This record gives sequence, structure tokens and C-alpha cells, in this order.
Amino acid sequence: MTDSKRRMRDVISIKRTIWSNYERFRTLGIFYQERNEVLAGVLELPDAEIAAIAEECRAGGVRWRGFMKHLTKIEAALIGGREIVDLSREESRGLETINGVPAADFVSVREKPDGAAVSFAVDGRFDVLARGNRNGCFFTRNMKVDGETEFTLVNELLPFWEDKYSLALRSGEFSFALFAEDPKTGKKGGACIRITVIENGRIVTDDLGKYMDVSPLTLWVTP
Repeated sequence: MTDSKRRMRDVISIKRTIWSNYERFRTLGIFYQERNEVLAGVLELPDAEIAAIAEECRAGGVRWRGFMKHLTKIEAALIGGREIVDLSREESRGLETINGVPAADFVSVREKPDGAAVSFAVDGRFDVLARGNRNGCFFTRNMKVDGETEFTLVNELLPFWEDKYSLALRSGEFSFALFAEDPKTGKKGGACIRITVIENGRIVTDDLGKYMDVSPLTLWVTP
């Protein structure tokens, strides 16, 4: 077997095993597709290390014991020493401005007959990752986004439209994401909208409902 074919076989074994691992980044899960990040990290290794990982995968079946090690290392590098602040369940506000814009004005919501869309007070290029509708996922690099760009977050005509969703935009030192989640109030049903902002050496998560009316984004959504 040639070296190129052996490497291809090893990569296939690793991909199949990574597909069976569902652990998430603890802090940056809404911004990245973790399994893709792990595979990309593995493929940067020398061929001998890739072969050793492939052998671990074949020997261990669907569970690769090294997956979490790689996942943790990759997330730590992406966090890059930034301070992590979560104020989403506190009364105080953690975001007075976002990218120089008052937090209350950063997100705009437009209600539509079939759901709701959002736009943002930004002007630049972003890597965009959107998740929703069970396993639905959309990712594109270097997308031009400005205040006129709309993202539909709730489409009531899609199957499973009541599912939680997330939308993340990444760009250099400034990134942000919206996501619907369980408010963890102890009450059954309902959802809240969180916002995470990566800016000025911090990763800050807060409840968007502190700054604006988010009811169009949560109506009927099941966390």
C-alpha cells in the first residue's frame, strides 16, 4: 500500500470515529463545529502521529479516548487567555456596548408572518455558523454582513421549527452569537435568548432580554 493510500485509510478511520463523539466545547460551542475542528487539528500532525491515532480509533471502536484531549487543547487555544464572564443569570448587565454600539441597539428584530429575523449593527466580513431544526447546520466563511443583512432565526413553516437555535458570527478579535436555551428557572417550557460577545480580551455571555424585547425570538420555541 502506498503512503498516500495508507494516509487516506487512516483519515477515514479517524473521521468515522470523530463522527461518533458528541462532546462540545465548554465555552465556544456556539461558535464552532467541534468535530471539524478536531479533525483539522489532527490533520496538521505528522503522518506517523495520524497513523497512531487511526490505530487507536480502530482498536477502540466508536469511542476515541483521545478526542477530549484534542478538544480541550483546541478550545484553550481558541480562548487564548481571554477572561470568561457569564452574567446571564444575574440581574446586572454585563454589556453596555457591543462593538462600540449601545447593547440595546446592536440587535434588531423583525417579526414576519412566518417567524422572526434579526440584523446587527455591524459592517464587515464574518464566518457565520447557524444551527437549528434538529441537526440543521449552515456554515460559510468570509460573508459580508452589514445592518441590512437579515438572518431568519424562526421559520414557522419548517419542520421542527420549535427547536432551539443559535447564530454565531466570527471575525478576528470581535465575534458574537445569539442562542435560544432553557432559562433554567425550574419551570417547564419557555426559552430565553442569550448573547455571547468576544471583544476586548473578554468572552461575555448575558441575557439579551435585559436589553430589549426578545419575545418574537422565543414565542413557542421549546428549549
